[in-house]
Amino acid sequence: MNSRRSSSEDKARREAEARKYLAHELNRVIERVLYIHERASVNYVCTWAKDGVTPSDLQMDFVPYMPVLYPNAQQFRDLSGDDATALIAFYDSLHALEKFVNDWWGRDGQLVENIFNMLLHLASDSLSLAGVCIERFELEKLFPPKYASWDTLSSRINRTKESAEKSREHRTAKFNAQRASSQVHPTKNRRA
Repeated sequence: MNSRRSSSEDKARREAEARKYLAHELNRVIERVLYIHERASVNYVCTWAKDGVTPSDLQMDFVPYMPVLYPNAQQFRDLSGDDATALIAFYDSLHALEKFVNDWWGRDGQLVENIFNMLLHLASDSLSLAGVCIERFELEKLFPPKYASWDTLSSRINRTKESAEKSREHRTAKFNAQRASSQVHPTKNRRA
């Protein structure tokens, strides 16, 4: 009985140590995806607003940081199944984001607005998966906000996702208004 309890306690201790060990890298990678999402949102708005503001972001600004410890670290094998699954899902989403940045950036015939919209979607998907990891790995407890003016990581993620969604809604409304305007005056946009 004592040996079973000791084994169970040892397993729980190893799982907790593994989460803590992998948390530093996980936090760094999530912060990078948050940055990518925020910059993609700014670029998306600037491309459709056509107000003369052109961000100076480069392709490499949108490449996510990839994990170094996962999946080879022994600590990864010490995680519970649910913790490992959450980590795998999040890190797999980074591959989709990285592949898109590398394959589609500056491609001939591709609308810049569409590139940033897709980056927003991919980064948003990654941030949704990151939310599960933030909770499971207790990142907000281990890494409180760096500055007094910052909210928690989860709050910053939610705020940037809400802002991007509002930008998309505004863009759709603008597009629909332009479309309706051109249908009211169909000859306005035609050449003679």
